[in-house]
Amino acid sequence: GVKKEGFGVKEQGKMNCDRVFNIFCLYGNVEKVKFMKSKPGAAMVEMADGYAVDRAITHLNNNFMFGQKLNVCVSKQQAIMPGQSYGL
Repeated sequence: GVKKEGFGVKEQGKMNCDRVFNIFCLYGNVEKVKFMKSKPGAAMVEMADGYAVDRAITHLNNNFMFGQKLNVCVSKQQAIMPGQSYGL
């Protein structure tokens, strides 16, 4: 199955779907991006394959963006479904 990852950043005002897409597409094909209503500052990124997820985690996790540390990890969910809430 397709792996999906989630990430968190505190300066959410500086992040939007386009920026998240542009950051993660450096490591593989991005299928979907969804910001979490239940967890401000967190988003989920669905990648096309597990290799892309592994590359994104390797290069982005624990790095800093806009002065905030990124936490990038594999999500418990396998796919992003419209209108559904998720937990990281």
